[in-house]
Amino acid sequence: MPCFRARHYSTGEPLEITIQGGRIGSVNSLRTELSELESMVLPFVSPSFFDLQVNGYGGQWFSDLSLTTGHIGQIASQLARFGIGQFLPAVVTNTTCAMHHSVRTISRAIEEMPWLGQQVAGIHLEGPWISSRDGARGAHPLHAIRSPDLDEFDSLQAASNGMIKLVTVAPELPGMNRFIRELVSRGIVVAMGHTAANADEIQAALDAGVTLATHLGNGLESRIHRHHNPLWPQLADDRLSCSLIVDGQHLPAAFVKTVIRAKTLDRVLLTCDISGWAGLPPGAYVSDWGGCDVLDSGKLVVAGQPEFLAGSHLGLGDCIATAKVLGEIPLAHAVDLATRQPRKLLSLTIPELSAGGLADLTIFQEPRTLPQKSHSELPILATMSQGKMVYQAEGFHFHSA
Repeated sequence: MPCFRARHYSTGEPLEITIQGGRIGSVNSLRTELSELESMVLPFVSPSFFDLQVNGYGGQWFSDLSLTTGHIGQIASQLARFGIGQFLPAVVTNTTCAMHHSVRTISRAIEEMPWLGQQVAGIHLEGPWISSRDGARGAHPLHAIRSPDLDEFDSLQAASNGMIKLVTVAPELPGMNRFIRELVSRGIVVAMGHTAANADEIQAALDAGVTLATHLGNGLESRIHRHHNPLWPQLADDRLSCSLIVDGQHLPAAFVKTVIRAKTLDRVLLTCDISGWAGLPPGAYVSDWGGCDVLDSGKLVVAGQPEFLAGSHLGLGDCIATAKVLGEIPLAHAVDLATRQPRKLLSLTIPELSAGGLADLTIFQEPRTLPQKSHSELPILATMSQGKMVYQAEGFHFHSA
């Protein structure tokens, strides 16, 4: 029976964990067997990281017409290196034809590769029903932004074989409140994002059923009124959770701390919002729907300017480590923001580190602060998804119980 030793990410207790049939066979404390020094050199173990918003990796976007089922398997394998055991592919604003291609291909990939269904927990539609204003729309292509259309959503959901679980919209669009209510009635989690909505529009969207702010603090106009802007009503309403991109580039420390204090840890989630251009060397790149400059720092920006970001180049593990530093919170709490909170939002089973629980696990070392870098690093040793080893670092091995 495969077995490994690690510290519980929350309590620090040294454990010996066995894996059997995709589940945790046993969890035994090693507190009386190991010295404090022996315990301290063990890695940590937590539920596997879960990301609500993954755009692609290594030059391939989930939103491109060039997407194949093979690409999806490759991206999932790359994400596991960052500790991500489950995720939602983000299909962003594009033509109707391209978006149908994306959701059909994701659904078909799971049919062809059943193991992939353990990692892909659904689809996140980020657009096309968002603000067309510069800044608020971020890197989304202006030509493809459109008004909410329930028939279009139902067509996309049918093409995805029911896999769309999360939709990000801009509350200010005409007819949006009815659209939100209809999506919620279909069991969809609706988020607001890429918006220039005013307080009344945000209030109406919350009344209609919106429960998440997508990457709060981004997808926002560069210049906003000091009082009357989309941030304050989203921060103030306790019905709304929010996701944050804490990669050291998207948000300053003061904003991260403010959101955590306003929302509390029960209503904050982490996403890496990793870009399809992540992992590429510095240079200029073009996809089906837009261009990007990859800077020497790793920063990804919309082509031709230095300010509007085009997603992150970091994985979720590093965002956890950076959130610990910028948010001034314990590591265990930062891990919860990327494991328990996103699953709770989607009403999914939260893996527990106890006998009989699903073996959805990430094993990682102490976070490291990198000199002259904007982010911290979380070295990943192994990622398991429902008992399947989807990533194993060189030098990390299981032994027999």
